[in-house]
Amino acid sequence: MTSSERPEEIGIPPSGFDEVVDWFDRASTNLVLLEPYPLPEVRTAMHAFERAVRDHVRLYEARLSPPGPLPRTLSDARAILRSDHAWFTISLEQLEWFYGIVDHEDHGGHRQALGQYGRVVAEALRRHRDDERAYFGPALPAPEDASR
Repeated sequence: MTSSERPEEIGIPPSGFDEVVDWFDRASTNLVLLEPYPLPEVRTAMHAFERAVRDHVRLYEARLSPPGPLPRTLSDARAILRSDHAWFTISLEQLEWFYGIVDHEDHGGHRQALGQYGRVVAEALRRHRDDERAYFGPALPAPEDASR
C-alpha cells in the first residue's frame, strides 16, 4: 500500500466542544464517502464524541437551571435548549444503534447510514450551540472554557 492509498485517519479528538463536533462531522462525512476506517477507530471516535456531548449536557444543564422566573422569551429559549439536551441523549443512543449494525455486518451501506446519522447529530449540535450563544450572550464563557 502506498502512502497515497492509505486511508485517512480519524485522529485524536480536539479539546474544545465545538471542535469535537466539527471533527466528528468530518469523520462522519468520510464514512458516508466510504473511507475505510478500521472499526476500532470508529468506535474510539464515537466514544470521544459521546463523552463530549454528555459532558456538555451536564455542564450546561446546571447553567440552565437558574433560580427564579425568567422573562418569557428567555424562558422559552431555555426550554428549547433543555429539550435539545434530552434529544441529544436519545441521539447518542441511536448513534450506538447504528454502530451496532456496522459492528454486526460491516459493509458500505451500513457505514454510510452511520455516517449520515453522525452528520445529522453534528449539524443539530451546531444549531444548538448557536442557540446557546444567543441565550447566554457572547461575553459569557462556555463552562468548558471557564478555566482558560
